Amino acid sequence: MNPRRPRGSHRSYDPLSHLVFLRSQGEYVWDEQGKKYLDLICGYSACNLGHAHPRLAAAVCEQIAELTWAHGGQSHLRSRLEETLGSLWDQNAPAGRNPHGHSKVWLTVSGARAIEIAWKLAYAKRPGSTIGFDLAYHGRSLASALLSDTERSDALDPHGPLENHATIPFPRHLHGLCAPILVHDASHDASGNPLEAHADKSPLCDECQRALEQASLTFERLKPRASILFVEPAIGARGYYFAPATFMQQLVALARSYDLAIVSDEIQMGLRRTGPMFLSKGQAWEPDLLVLGKSLGGGILPIAAVVGPDDWIDGIGPGIESETFAAYPMACRVALETLEILQTPNLQSDIERNGEFFRNLLRTHLPEPLVTLGSGLACCVSFENLANSGSELAFQVVKKLADQGVLVHLTGPKRNRIAAIPSLLIQKSTLEMAARSILEAIDEC
Repeated sequence: MNPRRPRGSHRSYDPLSHLVFLRSQGEYVWDEQGKKYLDLICGYSACNLGHAHPRLAAAVCEQIAELTWAHGGQSHLRSRLEETLGSLWDQNAPAGRNPHGHSKVWLTVSGARAIEIAWKLAYAKRPGSTIGFDLAYHGRSLASALLSDTERSDALDPHGPLENHATIPFPRHLHGLCAPILVHDASHDASGNPLEAHADKSPLCDECQRALEQASLTFERLKPRASILFVEPAIGARGYYFAPATFMQQLVALARSYDLAIVSDEIQMGLRRTGPMFLSKGQAWEPDLLVLGKSLGGGILPIAAVVGPDDWIDGIGPGIESETFAAYPMACRVALETLEILQTPNLQSDIERNGEFFRNLLRTHLPEPLVTLGSGLACCVSFENLANSGSELAFQVVKKLADQGVLVHLTGPKRNRIAAIPSLLIQKSTLEMAARSILEAIDEC
């Protein structure tokens, strides 16, 4: 342990915390002993395109010799990135959404800062308190931590500022999903059809119905004090839990009936991690504000964005938000290259097909009562149905896999789930090897 490193930054709960890496390329990383690992964590989705993607590396080398920083963040690269993100978001916009305007993009340096900016923008439009999922993770800055599950960290007094934030349940689906996560036609539609034309009619399980009932009671109890709903369409850092499109559509409709502003945090699960470019649109619903981050910078440079209609993004004036490295040219160049790669023809269908192939391999051979869930290349194996919640077995499986040269993420509120979030460009043969390794490690533990 480095004696100069703060105790609070150590990850003693993580069975991989002892590893020190020296090199990375594609889907692999190498530690200081030269051991090679298949990386199925990819920086918690920051490295969605794998490590050292040749196009991203070339873009960095070109840009560093041309323009790395610009006064006020003004550059043609910033303008191109704003146009690219805004245009992508405007595709398949719901009928009647700001028909005479267009989306704008607020660029910043991290996911937590983007959440804070989205909070300011939503508050400017609809002042009031906030509501979010009980499994939410929106960052660990002083402000964004108020929206996150902070009970484990003891970082905040739950009887202090947290009293102004309420939570609603996110369905766990410990025995498998009750309905599809994506609405296929909506996530693939390029015809301009409005999103509401793809509303899913799949029936929901009792757990989803209870969660919606609890949300309704919470919205009713807090009106008119609460005004903003923060959601993750799929839970990332707090365990990789997934909800059906039908659930999210009904929750959003319910929130709108109470005039709540809706902020969709897709920092970890957006930009094709689950298949669609934006998970909310892949589920045929649209928030007021979208938050992106992590993989936008290709796993190389930090950059994040808030996207929304111009009357929302222009809700706060000059001087309220200012950051030295917001929208700086280096990061914008990498983000543009990343978005171009993510628009490769057939990439979405490849991601969805490969992810289902991987989960089917696991599903076919996993011993009961283990469950695998996911969408696209966001995959999780739950040990929660085991005696004592399965935490010890999950820990041992992650450790065993690391010994065998495969890195997976130990996650969940009780650290009894393992997540595989590989490069979106990973080959099917590599996924097959990874599934075999996971099954063998579970069997041996």
